[in-house]
Amino acid sequence: MESFKIGLTRSFFCLAAALMLVLAPFSARADSYGDKTVFNIDKTYDAAGRAKTLAALVWAGDKIYFYVDEPWWEGLDSAGQAKYNLAFQNLDAEFSKNIYPKLTSVFGSDVNPAVDRGGKITLLVHPMVKDAGGYINTGDGYSRYQSPASNEREMIYFNTRFIDAPLAKAYLAHEFTHLITFNQKDRLRNAMDDVWLNEARADYSSTILGYDSPFGGSNFDQRTRSFSADPSKSLVEWQNKPANYGAAHLFMQYLVDRFGIDIIADSMQTEQTGIGAIEYALKKNGFDVGFAQVFRDWLVALAANDCRLGGQYCYKYAGLRGFVITPKINYLPNSDQVSLSVMYNTNFFSGNWQKIVGGNGALRLDFSADPGAKFQVPYLLCYAGGGECQLGDLEVAGDGQSVLNLPDFGRQYASLTLMPFAAGKTYGFDDSIGNQQSYTFKISISPKSVSGQNSGNSEANIQALLLQIETLKNEIARIQAILAARAAATKPAGGYLCKSIAADLYFGVENHSQVSCLQQVLKSQGSAVYPSGAVTGRFSIDTREAVARFQEKYASEILAPLGLKSGTGYVGSATRQKLNALMAH
Repeated sequence: MESFKIGLTRSFFCLAAALMLVLAPFSARADSYGDKTVFNIDKTYDAAGRAKTLAALVWAGDKIYFYVDEPWWEGLDSAGQAKYNLAFQNLDAEFSKNIYPKLTSVFGSDVNPAVDRGGKITLLVHPMVKDAGGYINTGDGYSRYQSPASNEREMIYFNTRFIDAPLAKAYLAHEFTHLITFNQKDRLRNAMDDVWLNEARADYSSTILGYDSPFGGSNFDQRTRSFSADPSKSLVEWQNKPANYGAAHLFMQYLVDRFGIDIIADSMQTEQTGIGAIEYALKKNGFDVGFAQVFRDWLVALAANDCRLGGQYCYKYAGLRGFVITPKINYLPNSDQVSLSVMYNTNFFSGNWQKIVGGNGALRLDFSADPGAKFQVPYLLCYAGGGECQLGDLEVAGDGQSVLNLPDFGRQYASLTLMPFAAGKTYGFDDSIGNQQSYTFKISISPKSVSGQNSGNSEANIQALLLQIETLKNEIARIQAILAARAAATKPAGGYLCKSIAADLYFGVENHSQVSCLQQVLKSQGSAVYPSGAVTGRFSIDTREAVARFQEKYASEILAPLGLKSGTGYVGSATRQKLNALMAH
């Protein structure tokens, strides 16, 4: 699965603890327009695999020096350069007026002006691999004596693909939050925060700054869709996948909804890291609750999102009203004797939602796991006939075992949703050895008999079976509705999945119904425009290239009025107008 990487903090150098306490002074000078500098870059991100690049200063704003990869810049025509210069000006203005003051007021200051040139951040724009949005290198914050590949600047590296994209300001805020973390944690407190918490605060910056309102099409919307597609990803064991970012952003929103913004702000202002930093912040703000309990409540909120169960079991954020995770379904047949055994592997602090439906009789559930994993198992038990649900927890003994008995399951109770998670490790998640844990649950059902009658033909069992069928039909309809809402329609209406394309679309948008509609139109143009012809709802590299070919095919109507010679791959108003005209025929 491709990674939509937007700012994983990279530390490339092993520094002695004493060196991390002190930032060596540099000779500061202001850069001038037209300056050319050779920068060290991360070859794992650079599109050409380079370790260095020559870059020119093309815009010096109030807070940012905009350096651009010279080969890329020289390959643009005058209209292209003018377009990007305007994007640089807009980003600098947004950074000065909104991003910088708001994020520093919440999280604290960056290293300014210790390593800056003229008190400004250096933003280097260069072509990067596929979906990389940007990164920082903490080694830049040290002298070359300490870190030989240091650029001796406060720097952000930005992908040329996204510098003029609608989400560019969210990406810039993300990377700047990493710079704040470097100063507040690494430099001032000699502490390197866990990657998951570093990324969680950085990604939540878009919500702090108001970029996720409206929710549709926002950075947070994309993160939520990514998590919905792969909700089993651990919150704390970072694999740099889209679902990791989704889990991190959703957890941050839950913390703010429940405890306030000071929780994530105070997690920065401590030498504690990761889970310890969250627990420090909770205690500082007067909340007598540990991380494992908060995580447990969050899993329930993701499953139910129902404030009627308690204020801790729902989201207050308007964009997440009605949002729930689709659980794994374990269906029990309606037979005289039922026996089901299931084993799953999971990581520490990963969400698992196992929904049990069907059956007809007395249910016994046996749960088993390694005692060292310290599993907790909250559950949601819902009554038949569309009744209310009640929340409980399996009492997992010291040996990792637990038993739950439910009489008349399938008739009195319609479903049981287990949410087991391993809470036996609280730090050291960057080492993946020994992190995966397994759990098993076994279910057996003994059928209820009716005295004096054949149980298979009794009126009571017939009514129970009818009720069970109705319950299962309702559950299937509910899950189908959730899936339909997320993936949009799967059958064309009037030849296409939508009547028109009303939103600007761009690389990185995921699970969007309008992207599916766009892909249908591109597919109708033949393999010369869209070779793969895939209708996935994900605006991938293939889709971007197809859009560019489409724009060049209709250049006189799309590109020429804008003064462009080649397709951009961005679906703006001119491209949408042509797409909609084709759909109307």
